[in-house]
Amino acid sequence: MLRFIKQPNILFFLMVSGLALLTVACKKIQEIEYIQSAEEKIVVRTGHMDELSKNSVTLFGQIDSIVDQKILSYGFIIKTIDQYAIERKEQEIEVGKNTTDPTIKFTYQPNEPFDVDLKYTYCFYVRTEKGYYKGEFNSFQIGGFAIDQVKKVKAKPGEDIVVNGDFSLIDKNYKFFSYFADAQSNASQSLETSYILAPDKKSIRFKVPKTNGLYHGQEISFSFKRREYPYGDFYYNIAQVNILGQLIPPVKTSFTPMEVMDIMGLNLPDYRHPNDDFKIILGDLQIPFTSQLQFSQIENLKGSRFRFGYTNGVETVIFKEEITFYAPDLAKIKIEQSFVHPGAKCLIQWPGFWDFQSGMYFDYTFGDLPVDPRQTGNEYFYFEVGNLKEGLYSFQFKDRFYDISLPQKIKVKNFDWLSSDKISAYEGDLITLYGNFSKGNIYTLLGSNNIYWDAICEKDGEATFTWFLSNFGSNKISIGYQNAAGAYTFTDKKLEINAMGIGLDSFAPSSGLPGSLIHVKGKSIKYAQKIRFGDFQIVPIPVSADEIMFTAPMMAGKGKFRISAEAANKIYQSDAYFELL
Repeated sequence: MLRFIKQPNILFFLMVSGLALLTVACKKIQEIEYIQSAEEKIVVRTGHMDELSKNSVTLFGQIDSIVDQKILSYGFIIKTIDQYAIERKEQEIEVGKNTTDPTIKFTYQPNEPFDVDLKYTYCFYVRTEKGYYKGEFNSFQIGGFAIDQVKKVKAKPGEDIVVNGDFSLIDKNYKFFSYFADAQSNASQSLETSYILAPDKKSIRFKVPKTNGLYHGQEISFSFKRREYPYGDFYYNIAQVNILGQLIPPVKTSFTPMEVMDIMGLNLPDYRHPNDDFKIILGDLQIPFTSQLQFSQIENLKGSRFRFGYTNGVETVIFKEEITFYAPDLAKIKIEQSFVHPGAKCLIQWPGFWDFQSGMYFDYTFGDLPVDPRQTGNEYFYFEVGNLKEGLYSFQFKDRFYDISLPQKIKVKNFDWLSSDKISAYEGDLITLYGNFSKGNIYTLLGSNNIYWDAICEKDGEATFTWFLSNFGSNKISIGYQNAAGAYTFTDKKLEINAMGIGLDSFAPSSGLPGSLIHVKGKSIKYAQKIRFGDFQIVPIPVSADEIMFTAPMMAGKGKFRISAEAANKIYQSDAYFELL
């Protein structure tokens, strides 16, 4: 069919066919690097190398930003250059297919050990749905500086590191860098670092840099870097340092077990990068690092005084100042009673006690019997004395942090009353009892009417109460005390009182008009339950315990009227009559 085609058309067909064949023959197994627009904001960089040995090297790549593109794969391209500057075929090594980590770290192990006569170049690549991205090539080479091996140490920022070897190749074209990962983003960071080269070039000295964000256990590598064209940067790694954290002496050293201690220090472990070799020392315990110590939550912590320090895997430091738990001032404590009765309340004044024990779980004992303190004011508490024999006992409280016994012993005495200052009493008379009465304690009197009357002891050895036969219903009185649980303890012996009631001795004037003021005198007449003028019950006005007054009733007619009083189950009448005019 070619014979029917015009010659110009034949020439055009042969040219197109030849170009197509040429394209097929010359095509390499390599992607065309994609030139992205500014809007796509993707940046791929080749990082430094680390841990170079004859059989392996660690390479770093960096993805600074990538927007709206799915990563299909990423890795490194490696090629060699011989001493005649002839490049050998490049090798593409896929490391992964997707990542959210900005820094890629890959340990490359060649099939054969690295050749001292070859220079190795590498670059980082990323393949996305839209294209293929590469960073610039960097290079490394076995040999160069003669050091036995990369120095690996643990050190604090600011410490000196010395590396021995042959550094005769170093000139002004070399710069010294430290490389580390950012604690938060994990992105690779670099920092130019100063160094001192020995005059004989047999060693270099440099300081571990002090920079923000370094944490315990973080690895920093140190490499010389020289810019080479056209092969990017040449790296030679000479040292790797693991950062050591340290605590600083605490400013506050006294706490309560419920408090929290903030841990302060330099280059402390980061929670995103846990490290087991940093421990806080508290007493005999080694506690995994935490930024706050809550003492009450530390299992097996016992006592109230602890040595404090840390170990970072290399050194152990114990600070001079110990951590102590607040010790209450026992000199401020006052025992309100000189003695207490079994089952009764014991009242103690202790300023700050409730703040001190807040949240604590003490075992309280009195005389080796458990007790339960109850608050009765900001500075006071009481507890119920157990069934103890007479004697001196200690109030104690303890937990795993404290074991405290009050210095003041508390006396326990059985209750008994011995005598009274009266055996006969008018209504309203004060009767004082003598016996084992404790100041501040409340004592109870009981007659036959099941009404309990309290008498507060204001002086050791005696208690005073007011006598009213109507209150007790009997002249035989039981005496005892109420315990903290509300039960009563009475003695078998009863107090017998000759109830004298009241007296009605006289009144004046002897006569008068309705509305006249009448004064009536008699022993304890103030305590009469009822006053009558004839058959009229009136309301008197007390003048004193032995005198009252009232006005003659207006509704009463002329005549003579007796004045009477009722008290202590008796009625008392005047002998004379009041004449109403």
